[in-house]
Amino acid sequence: MSTVEFASDTVTVAKPIGLSHRRWKGHPRPGIDFPDINTVCEDAVQVNRIVANLLPVLREDTQIIAGIDLGGAALAGALAASHGAGFVHVRKVGSLRTDIIRSVVANHEIGHGLALSKNVPIAGRRVAIVDDCLLSGATALASIQLLRELGALCDQALFAFEIEGLGGARLLAQAGVEVHAVAIVPPQEPASG
Repeated sequence: MSTVEFASDTVTVAKPIGLSHRRWKGHPRPGIDFPDINTVCEDAVQVNRIVANLLPVLREDTQIIAGIDLGGAALAGALAASHGAGFVHVRKVGSLRTDIIRSVVANHEIGHGLALSKNVPIAGRRVAIVDDCLLSGATALASIQLLRELGALCDQALFAFEIEGLGGARLLAQAGVEVHAVAIVPPQEPASG
């Protein structure tokens, strides 16, 4: 592992490893090529590499892994099963129809906000969030804030990818969150020539 310092904040990141993946050109905006987690998750070897890379940095006392809709859900389930923790699905508003608790935060990453099923017993429990990719950190931070408002102890965020230079790790560090990414990729895929 390595440590990255941002002013008075410190973020510990897992030693980055390569993951074979396809990228969506110009998504979510020009200049950003988003890593497609589906091209990673279809390969059991790569899923096992992600889980094996994140397990050592996951806090031992983590009781619940919260997967962020959509890309983080499958990874969170695999990590929860390997760690012996429970799993909850933090979903984007509109993907759950009834009996939800929601946090409305509109931006390009999460649309109209995040939703969590009611009566999920998370108060007082240690929860780590998992998502496929860290960009600006807005979705991860909104998820953490929602979980914290419901009484969870949530100070760890795990990702398959982090797109470097977009400020996500710094934003989360400023909120007291440890950030771990399996692979750190540049904003744009290098041109093949």
